[in-house]
Amino acid sequence: MITIDYNKKVKVFAPATVANFVCGYDILGFALEQQGDEVEICISENDESTLKIYPENSPIAKIEPQKNVAYALVHLFLNHFKINEKVAITLHKKMPLNSGLGSSAASSVAALVAVNELFGNPLTKLELLPFAMEGERMACGVAHADNVAPSLLGGIILIQNYNPLKIVN
Repeated sequence: MITIDYNKKVKVFAPATVANFVCGYDILGFALEQQGDEVEICISENDESTLKIYPENSPIAKIEPQKNVAYALVHLFLNHFKINEKVAITLHKKMPLNSGLGSSAASSVAALVAVNELFGNPLTKLELLPFAMEGERMACGVAHADNVAPSLLGGIILIQNYNPLKIVN
């Protein structure tokens, strides 16, 4: 069920991850405790969706919002549920880009968990996973779960199968 609270603001932290460790290329990943990204989201007071990125001097702050995984996945979620609300998204990048720590995965997961919460949690975390995998497709061309699954679910994740998706944590 979709509920809209126009005064609600949601803030979510999603942890960084390490994937492709030992012999687990594209099938193993684990969440870290302290590094990660944070997303704040609320219904926009304007007639358009917005994206602010901090730090403002980050290279991704200069990219068009539609090409940012957090922005794109929030809108994928909204379109999935045919929600016409505009949202204001603030992304706090709290780890270096290209660090190998699942930076795009953390942004994707934080954004999806936040928008899901903003609209009354219509999806479980497992149901959010395919959306997060689409963020990985945007970022690197392939919808792997080895970074997004541990960021979303925590702990160590084994992807047993991709079609159909089957994970163990």
